Amino acid sequence: IHKLKKKVTSTVQVLAHLKEKLQFVQAENSENDALLKEVDLDVAKKRDILTRLKQAKDAIRSENVRLKQQGGLVGHHALLRDFENKLDMSDSMLVQLQDLQQRHSELTLQCNALRHKIEQTRIQQT
Repeated sequence: IHKLKKKVTSTVQVLAHLKEKLQFVQAENSENDALLKEVDLDVAKKRDILTRLKQAKDAIRSENVRLKQQGGLVGHHALLRDFENKLDMSDSMLVQLQDLQQRHSELTLQCNALRHKIEQTRIQQT
């Protein structure tokens, strides 16, 4: 009987210890659940902020691309300089073309006049 009493007492002590531990773990779980809810709320808020920031970044990027397209050569100094050189070259070539066309007209008139004189001379010689 003494052994049985001792065993029952030991079992009761183990059960009491387990109940205490269960209560402690349940309290700890409750605290962790509350902490988890707070962290989940914080994560949801930050995720929402991140989404808005990404949308703002995309809007700024699109605006930047649009402005670059509208700006053309404004920000590209080398391209702008090259474009100005090409315009200057084009203007000088147009002047040269007009000069050559005028020279061509003059030479054509001279050729026609010479042909006419040659014909006149041939007619007179015959």
